[in-house]
Amino acid sequence: MKEAFWWFAYTVFGVWLQKFFPGVDFLAPGLIVCLQLAKFRAALLLGLAWTLIQEGMGSLAFGGSILWYAGLCLVFFQTRAYLATESPFFVLILSVFAAVWHFAIISLLSSLQGLSMDAQQLFYESLQTAVFFPMLWVVIFLIYSRKVAFRHG
Repeated sequence: MKEAFWWFAYTVFGVWLQKFFPGVDFLAPGLIVCLQLAKFRAALLLGLAWTLIQEGMGSLAFGGSILWYAGLCLVFFQTRAYLATESPFFVLILSVFAAVWHFAIISLLSSLQGLSMDAQQLFYESLQTAVFFPMLWVVIFLIYSRKVAFRHG
Protein backbone atom coordinates (compact mmCIF):
# COMPACT_ATOMS: atom_id res chain seq x y z
CA MET A 1 0.00 0.00 0.00
CA LYS A 2 2.91 2.33 0.77
CA GLU A 3 4.28 1.88 -2.74
CA ALA A 4 0.89 2.56 -4.33
CA PHE A 5 0.62 5.80 -2.35
CA TRP A 6 4.18 6.77 -3.31
CA TRP A 7 3.50 6.29 -7.03
CA PHE A 8 0.17 8.10 -6.83
CA ALA A 9 1.82 11.07 -5.10
CA TYR A 10 4.71 10.98 -7.57
CA THR A 11 2.27 10.96 -10.50
CA VAL A 12 0.39 13.97 -9.14
CA PHE A 13 3.69 15.78 -8.52
CA GLY A 14 4.98 14.93 -12.02
CA VAL A 15 1.82 16.13 -13.74
CA TRP A 16 1.91 19.31 -11.66
CA LEU A 17 5.54 19.96 -12.71
CA GLN A 18 4.58 19.51 -16.35
CA LYS A 19 2.28 22.52 -15.98
CA PHE A 20 5.36 24.69 -15.45
CA PHE A 21 7.56 22.93 -18.02
CA PRO A 22 5.32 21.91 -20.91
CA GLY A 23 6.84 19.33 -23.20
CA VAL A 24 8.95 17.73 -20.46
CA ASP A 25 7.85 14.32 -19.16
CA PHE A 26 8.52 14.24 -15.43
CA LEU A 27 7.08 10.73 -15.13
CA ALA A 28 9.64 8.93 -17.30
CA PRO A 29 12.43 8.89 -14.67
CA GLY A 30 10.04 7.00 -12.39
CA LEU A 31 9.63 4.33 -15.04
CA ILE A 32 13.40 3.96 -15.25
CA VAL A 33 13.66 3.62 -11.46
CA CYS A 34 11.09 0.81 -11.53
CA LEU A 35 13.09 -0.96 -14.22
CA GLN A 36 16.37 -0.46 -12.36
CA LEU A 37 14.93 -1.99 -9.19
CA ALA A 38 13.35 -4.86 -11.16
CA LYS A 39 9.83 -3.71 -10.29
CA PHE A 40 8.59 -4.87 -13.69
CA ARG A 41 4.93 -5.22 -12.73
CA ALA A 42 4.91 -1.68 -11.33
CA ALA A 43 6.73 -0.44 -14.44
CA LEU A 44 4.11 -2.01 -16.69
CA LEU A 45 1.13 -0.68 -14.71
CA LEU A 46 2.63 2.78 -14.29
CA GLY A 47 3.74 2.88 -17.91
CA LEU A 48 0.19 2.14 -19.05
CA ALA A 49 -1.32 4.72 -16.69
CA TRP A 50 1.25 7.37 -17.58
CA THR A 51 0.79 6.70 -21.28
CA LEU A 52 -2.92 7.42 -20.92
CA ILE A 53 -2.23 10.52 -18.84
CA GLN A 54 0.34 11.87 -21.30
CA GLU A 55 -1.84 11.11 -24.30
CA GLY A 56 -4.77 12.86 -22.65
CA MET A 57 -2.75 15.98 -21.83
CA GLY A 58 -1.02 16.21 -25.21
CA SER A 59 -2.18 17.82 -28.41
CA LEU A 60 -0.79 15.23 -30.83
CA ALA A 61 -2.67 12.22 -32.13
CA PHE A 62 -2.53 9.04 -30.07
CA GLY A 63 0.77 7.17 -30.13
CA GLY A 64 3.50 9.60 -29.17
CA SER A 65 3.65 8.51 -25.55
CA ILE A 66 3.68 4.88 -26.56
CA LEU A 67 6.72 5.54 -28.74
CA TRP A 68 8.30 7.64 -25.99
CA TYR A 69 8.05 5.03 -23.23
CA ALA A 70 8.78 2.10 -25.56
CA GLY A 71 11.97 3.81 -26.75
CA LEU A 72 13.11 4.51 -23.20
CA CYS A 73 12.47 0.89 -22.19
CA LEU A 74 14.25 -0.45 -25.27
CA VAL A 75 17.35 1.66 -24.64
CA PHE A 76 17.25 0.75 -20.94
CA PHE A 77 17.28 -2.99 -21.68
CA GLN A 78 19.85 -2.70 -24.45
CA THR A 79 22.23 -0.50 -22.45
CA ARG A 80 22.04 -2.41 -19.17
CA ALA A 81 23.97 -5.25 -20.78
CA TYR A 82 26.99 -2.94 -20.94
CA LEU A 83 26.65 -0.61 -17.95
CA ALA A 84 25.50 -0.86 -14.35
CA THR A 85 22.00 0.59 -14.31
CA GLU A 86 22.60 2.56 -11.10
CA SER A 87 25.67 4.33 -12.44
CA PRO A 88 25.47 8.05 -13.17
CA PHE A 89 26.91 7.40 -16.63
CA PHE A 90 24.01 5.07 -17.42
CA VAL A 91 21.50 7.73 -16.39
CA LEU A 92 23.34 10.40 -18.39
CA ILE A 93 23.17 8.19 -21.48
CA LEU A 94 19.44 7.73 -20.92
CA SER A 95 19.04 11.49 -20.43
CA VAL A 96 20.76 12.30 -23.70
CA PHE A 97 18.74 9.62 -25.46
CA ALA A 98 15.53 10.99 -23.89
CA ALA A 99 16.30 14.45 -25.26
CA VAL A 100 17.07 13.21 -28.76
CA TRP A 101 14.11 10.80 -28.70
CA HIS A 102 11.76 13.60 -27.57
CA PHE A 103 12.93 15.80 -30.43
CA ALA A 104 12.57 12.98 -32.95
CA ILE A 105 9.09 11.87 -31.86
CA ILE A 106 7.60 15.35 -31.68
CA SER A 107 9.16 16.31 -35.02
CA LEU A 108 7.90 13.16 -36.69
CA LEU A 109 4.38 13.21 -35.29
CA SER A 110 3.85 16.92 -35.86
CA SER A 111 5.00 16.62 -39.48
CA LEU A 112 2.76 13.58 -40.04
CA GLN A 113 -0.20 15.57 -38.75
CA GLY A 114 0.72 18.65 -40.75
CA LEU A 115 1.27 20.72 -37.63
CA SER A 116 3.76 23.54 -37.52
CA MET A 117 6.33 23.04 -34.78
CA ASP A 118 8.75 25.72 -33.63
CA ALA A 119 12.14 23.97 -33.89
CA GLN A 120 13.72 26.29 -31.34
CA GLN A 121 10.96 25.61 -28.80
CA LEU A 122 11.30 21.87 -29.43
CA PHE A 123 15.06 22.12 -28.96
CA TYR A 124 14.58 23.86 -25.59
CA GLU A 125 12.05 21.24 -24.48
CA SER A 126 14.51 18.52 -25.43
CA LEU A 127 17.31 20.31 -23.59
CA GLN A 128 15.10 20.61 -20.50
CA THR A 129 14.39 16.90 -20.75
CA ALA A 130 18.12 16.17 -20.76
CA VAL A 131 18.67 18.42 -17.73
CA PHE A 132 15.68 17.43 -15.58
CA PHE A 133 15.84 13.68 -16.27
CA PRO A 134 19.01 12.92 -14.26
CA MET A 135 18.14 15.36 -11.48
CA LEU A 136 14.72 13.86 -10.97
CA TRP A 137 16.10 10.34 -11.31
CA VAL A 138 18.51 10.95 -8.40
CA VAL A 139 15.72 12.21 -6.16
CA ILE A 140 13.31 9.41 -7.07
CA PHE A 141 15.92 6.67 -6.87
CA LEU A 142 17.15 7.76 -3.44
CA ILE A 143 13.72 8.26 -1.91
CA TYR A 144 12.04 5.25 -3.47
CA SER A 145 14.83 2.74 -3.04
CA ARG A 146 15.67 3.77 0.54
CA LYS A 147 12.37 4.86 2.03
CA VAL A 148 9.59 3.17 0.08
CA ALA A 149 10.57 -0.05 -1.66
CA PHE A 150 12.93 -1.61 0.87
CA ARG A 151 11.81 -0.17 4.17
CA HIS A 152 10.69 -2.75 6.68
CA GLY A 153 8.48 -2.10 9.64
